[in-house]
Amino acid sequence: MKLSKQIISILIISMLVIAIGSLSVACLPTTTTGDGTTTEGTTAGGTETQEVTGWQAIFANYGTWIWLAILVVAFYFLLIRPQRVRTKKAQEMMSSLQRGDEVVTIGGFHGRIKDIREDVLIITIASGIDVKVNKSAVSKKAVQQ
Repeated sequence: MKLSKQIISILIISMLVIAIGSLSVACLPTTTTGDGTTTEGTTAGGTETQEVTGWQAIFANYGTWIWLAILVVAFYFLLIRPQRVRTKKAQEMMSSLQRGDEVVTIGGFHGRIKDIREDVLIITIASGIDVKVNKSAVSKKAVQQ
């Protein structure tokens, strides 16, 4: 499910980039040759240029900045925002730990919280075996059955 959301967001952003890319063709100046035909691209010597108006003028003047803004927005939604959500969930889970909760550590230890201190938890992993771990070493709360 999580992977499909990422794929959908990448497809949507790709479609937006393609749509804006097709509009960015307007960035190229149009020129009229001496025989009346219109060409796009750089002007050759001795040809007249038509005045650029509308979307073409916007993309001609601000095209680079528009692409930069699109890139920043894409980075935010694909990289920065998901990382902030994961960090927030981890902090909420660490702050909600209570004595008696069953937890799983990053190392794979399953145990019950015996004592909570500032940054340290004492976890009982078997009868008479207590382990001291950092709060950040807890990966998740175990589901009680």
